[in-house]
Amino acid sequence: MDTIECIESRRSCRLYLDIPVEFEKVGTILNAGRLSPSAGNLQGWRFVIVTEEDLRKQLAEACMKQYWMEKAPIHIVICSVPESDKRMYGKRGEELYTIQNCAAAAMSMLLAAHDQGLGACWVGAFEEGMVRKALQMSESGKPMAVLTIGYSDETPVRTPKYALDNVTFIERWGNRIQDFAAYVGYYSQHVSKTMALGREMIGKFLEKWSK
Repeated sequence: MDTIECIESRRSCRLYLDIPVEFEKVGTILNAGRLSPSAGNLQGWRFVIVTEEDLRKQLAEACMKQYWMEKAPIHIVICSVPESDKRMYGKRGEELYTIQNCAAAAMSMLLAAHDQGLGACWVGAFEEGMVRKALQMSESGKPMAVLTIGYSDETPVRTPKYALDNVTFIERWGNRIQDFAAYVGYYSQHVSKTMALGREMIGKFLEKWSK
């Protein structure tokens, strides 16, 4: 499927079939995370694959007792390494960029899972100490998200989303676009005219220098 179709059709899945996931697909998901953007290309993330049933139960318990998670045969815990961003960007790197980096990786992984016909869910509610204990994490890492992955046993309905008019401002904060479709049409005409003018100027320039 193409990118936009993948984004539009992706859903959060919380019911999973008792079917193993091919590890080639897991590798593709991990690689999607690895290729995600990060501040300064520091790539300050680590991915922990969890397949053992007991560990999945511990993670479900740590994630505010969300026991549906146990049924997903694959859990990927996305962790940050805050110190790497802190060395480069200070407090902002440690407290913000690490979150942004891992969020970008999580989204890439969700789309890669969906593209391969798998269900997945991003879980952000967890007790950090319990996750650390389950994974025997060192102090250098910080758990940021848990992704559950498997073959879906449900067809989740599309959740309602705000219209672009409600979430988009133009030029300054609070300046809403009342009719986004009309604005896009106006903007497209503006771009077309500007490009035509640019082509005309380039043509004149080339004509001048060819003489």
